[in-house]
Amino acid sequence: MIPVDLKLTVPVDVSGGVDRQEAQLQRDGYVAAFRSPEVTVTIKGGILGKIAVTYVKWAGESFQTTILPWTLITDESSARAYADKLKASPLESGPWTSISNLIDYGDPQFADNTFEGTRRVIDISGD
Repeated sequence: MIPVDLKLTVPVDVSGGVDRQEAQLQRDGYVAAFRSPEVTVTIKGGILGKIAVTYVKWAGESFQTTILPWTLITDESSARAYADKLKASPLESGPWTSISNLIDYGDPQFADNTFEGTRRVIDISGD
């Protein structure tokens, strides 16, 4: 297991209530965050100086999809590479909205990877 300061799941709402412009805005916000020097400084400022992150699109009961698997972020280069992969991911839409099913999907993801985090966070983006 690779120790990290934080295991971060970033689930983004792609339900029918989110139009293409809103979906683009959400994704662009995360891309900008991972390209931000301030975010890199914060990551490097942790005790271990690294985090693991995964990006998930979610909507209704059976629509949760991991778009970017668990990835180690340790510096500006790895953060930018993650942002580039995220920027290239397709925009899509799913039916309905179910936060509870997202949590049921996301919680086991913390155990099913090669990282050991001192903190685990599901940071839900929704409409």
